Amino acid sequence: MITVSRNVYIKAPVERVFALMADPAARSALSPHAQPLKVEIEGNKPLRQGSVCHFRLKMDNHIADYRTRVCEFLPNQLITTISDTPVPFHIRMETRPEGRGTWLTQTEQFDPTEDMLGETLPPTLKNIVMEKICWLLPFLDLDYAARTQRDREDRLEQQLGEKLERWLITIQQHLESGNR
Repeated sequence: MITVSRNVYIKAPVERVFALMADPAARSALSPHAQPLKVEIEGNKPLRQGSVCHFRLKMDNHIADYRTRVCEFLPNQLITTISDTPVPFHIRMETRPEGRGTWLTQTEQFDPTEDMLGETLPPTLKNIVMEKICWLLPFLDLDYAARTQRDREDRLEQQLGEKLERWLITIQQHLESGNR
């Protein structure tokens, strides 16, 4: 299981921060890594526990279509969702007032596939050769498979953490600039 969690302090009231997080279309529009093509809440109602959200996003050179279901919804505090994708991902968005601002924390969890882990390796000659002969290495080094798996998971966590951090900073800048 991979867990990626980041937080940011936003100089805005918790009600404003939470309102943005409870608006999937507005939140998606601030993602520096995906272009929202269509984001909607089923039934066009405000987000609440049980809501189903449909996402169609352009990410790099592919289109991602998926749905999420809101598992928990506590106004001005917490939203948790789970996706109905081949690799289900759990997202937990928490807001906590502090002083004149709000702490926003987002945590994402999922079990990565081999393809996801393979994408963490840059396409260098060494990595290509290692991928081709990796079937032999566990026989030579019994801890190799476990070490390699953890290294790949660590790289994926780091890459996703950097993306999440950039997104939270974009949300922070948006809310602190007075945009609504």
